[in-house]
Amino acid sequence: MSTLLRRTLYTVAAGILLYVAAVLYFDVEPLRQTLAGYPWWAFGAALMLSAGNYLLRFAKWELSLGWLRVREQAPGLTRGRSLLVYLAGLSMSVTPGKVGEVLRSMLLKASDGVPFTRTAPVVVADRLTDLIALVLLAAVGVSERPQYLPVLIATVVLVAVGVVVLGSPVVLGGILDRLERLERLRGVVAKARPLIDSSVTLMRPGPLAWLTVLSVAGWGLECVGFWLVLDGFTGVEPSLRLCALLWSAGTLVGALSFLPGGLGATEGSLVMATGRLVAGATQPIALAASLLGRMATLWFGELVGGVALALFLRDPAVRHRAMDARDEDYTRD
Repeated sequence: MSTLLRRTLYTVAAGILLYVAAVLYFDVEPLRQTLAGYPWWAFGAALMLSAGNYLLRFAKWELSLGWLRVREQAPGLTRGRSLLVYLAGLSMSVTPGKVGEVLRSMLLKASDGVPFTRTAPVVVADRLTDLIALVLLAAVGVSERPQYLPVLIATVVLVAVGVVVLGSPVVLGGILDRLERLERLRGVVAKARPLIDSSVTLMRPGPLAWLTVLSVAGWGLECVGFWLVLDGFTGVEPSLRLCALLWSAGTLVGALSFLPGGLGATEGSLVMATGRLVAGATQPIALAASLLGRMATLWFGELVGGVALALFLRDPAVRHRAMDARDEDYTRD
């Protein structure tokens, strides 16, 4: 786990440098003038909406643990500790595709002895239902910009393939059988096989529907937050539907780029699309809105996650088990 934390710190440092470079590239003075007189209550409201998103996502986490019957193996896992584990995972939001959020599975194994392979598929289900939610939210705004419909349809096809693969033990098992023939992948496949049962459980129609509904609600709050941030700039006239398209599409671009936290890809697409599609949005406004939106979501999550992780690791025994375990120790249940 220490390796994962170290890489995350490197990514955070890279993100800070990226933001500084963006500000210097677009010139500091126009950005300063743009933010002069900005109603900071809008940014505060975006932070509150992000907090609401985290609570909805915690509900997803709890439902997933219930469907996987995790508390049958860990009866001492309280709601409070589960919340701390969930929030600690937010500190890994800057990993590629947020896959570092398997930190939650590492922490559960260290504190309650829950097998890593039992809960790791929760991250996969979380990412997949996030993609579904983002596509649905983008569809709300694509009516204003129908030229983006082909891209939306292509994304729907990719998501549908993911649901079919992860929801079918026959298909998923067949893919692993073929991959196992490749000598270099045999070790990876052997570790992946125990994940099948949990993946299939979470991809059943009932769990998939509930997780998607909560994802739509959570990401919807972030879309509203971006709308409030953008609407705070003088002379800008954004519609909520268009902001839903911009934020969802920007997030999808970042996710599909597989860059850590979508850094650069999400911000770049937001700046370009906002400046091009939103009435009254100049380049400095588009940059400021994009940076504020990401600060209220990605970086706010990093802060909350870092605090939660520090609180969770206060127990010396848990800290020792979590920090000293090697990667292979987590997959050996």
